[in-house]
This record gives sequence, C-alpha cells and structure tokens, in this order.
Amino acid sequence: MNLENWFIIFVRSVIEALTEFLPISSTGHLFLFSSFFPFSNMPNSAEFDDLFDIFIQTGAMLSVLVIYKDELISKFKLGLNRLRNLTEDNTGINFWTNIVLGSVPVLIVGFLFKKKLDLLKSGDSLLIILGTAWVLGGIVFLIVERYAKFNNDQKSFSWKESLLIGIVQCIALIPGVSRSAATIITARLLGSDKKSSLEFSFFVAIPVLTAAGLYKLFKYRHILNMENLILLSVGFFLTFIFCLYVIRFFLHYIRTRSFVIFGYYRIALGIAVLFYAVSVKN
Repeated sequence: MNLENWFIIFVRSVIEALTEFLPISSTGHLFLFSSFFPFSNMPNSAEFDDLFDIFIQTGAMLSVLVIYKDELISKFKLGLNRLRNLTEDNTGINFWTNIVLGSVPVLIVGFLFKKKLDLLKSGDSLLIILGTAWVLGGIVFLIVERYAKFNNDQKSFSWKESLLIGIVQCIALIPGVSRSAATIITARLLGSDKKSSLEFSFFVAIPVLTAAGLYKLFKYRHILNMENLILLSVGFFLTFIFCLYVIRFFLHYIRTRSFVIFGYYRIALGIAVLFYAVSVKN
C-alpha cells in the first residue's frame, strides 16, 4: 500500500466525518473527491472505492451510539418494560417505533432500486446531478429557514410524522441531496426545533448506515483480503474518532445559529461543480 493511498484514506475519513451529519451530503463529497483522487495501484480499485466510502459510514454510526448511549439504553429499557407490562409509559416504544418508521422506507427503496442507483452514481452525468442537487437543496434550506414557522420547544414526533420523514429521506438516494438534509428539512417543516430535528436525523442514521455498510461489505466480499480489511478498519476508526468531535461541535453550533450557512455552502459548491462539469464537457 503506497503512501498516497494512506493519505486518501485519511482525507476520506475526515470528509465523511465532517459531512455525514451536516446537511451537505457526505456521499456527494466523497463521490466528488474520489473522482479526482481514486485509490491507485490496487486490484479492484473501483470496487474498493465504493466499498470504502460506504463502509466508513458505519464508523459515523458508532459515534452516535457512543454519544447517545445513555439515552438509547434508557429508551430501550423503557420499551422493554412496556412490552413486559411493567409500566404504562410508552416513551420507549414510541421512540423505537419512530426510528423504524423513519428508516425503513429508504432501506426498501434503496434495495429495490440498487442497480439503477449504482448506474446513476457511475454515469457520465454524476457531476451534473451532484451540482444540481447541491444548488436546489441549498435554495430549499434558505427558504425553509427564512419562511417556515418553528417551535422553540423540543418536539416528539408522531408515527405519521416519522413515516413522512422516512419517505422524504428516500430522495437522499440521489447523489448530493443529503440524508441529513432531507430529514432535518422535513422535521423543521413539521414544526420541530433545531435540536430535535438534528437528533432525529442522528438516530435514523443508525439502521440506515449500518445496513448500507453491511450490504456493501457483503456485495464486495470477494475482494476482502487482510490488506483491504486493515484499510477498512483504519477508515472506520478514523471516521468514528472524528465524528465524536463533529457531532458535539454541531450540537453546540446550532444552539445560537441557524442552518442558513449550509444553504449558502451548498449553493456555492453546486455552482462550482456545475461550472466544472460544463467546462469539461465542452
């Protein structure tokens, strides 16, 4: 393994950590980076590119489990006690039901259309799709933050609202849209405060990112050797460590600031990518 590929692993882990939970599309940033800096001098490098970028998302998921372990354990115990009729408190059951409803739609749609989505991600129009998604998503963010009416109190989602968020999250299967952006925007339009919107996006990421990582690991099992497993483990660990800091920073950031900056960032990045894509084609 040459030094260039070790550097690529480090940079991709940083990109994943910085963008997974921010509403700017981690996969879009990774696609963009890998189109310029793919792994080199490796057998099955294109397949490893795809596997690495998706698998390291499980490191981001683990960071959510660590940061919110007390709350998740508490909700699990409450749900278990309710199932055993030891309490009439439905908080735990409602919490886990909402997580399932918020994540199952995108898992189903992603599985049903996985071949078409893979073609979309490897097609010649990928940069156009990324740029357009970033610009349109940024405009939506600015409109929502400017005109929507929000609640300043923490919000508990109903099962219908969670299902709606899960359905809208399916749009994030398009490169550049952003899973977190889809969930946060929908939650905000439902009247949720910033913290509740963000944390619900964190929680629905757990089954989504876990399933995506395990699927890619199974899909590319034929290229798994000791060297590749070590590289995946390093990327997983780095992403996990970096995400611990990014999540805490993001939670602190939104206490006094809005999501507007991410809308401007998406628009600026999208315009730059579109200009580049057009110039390359010409």
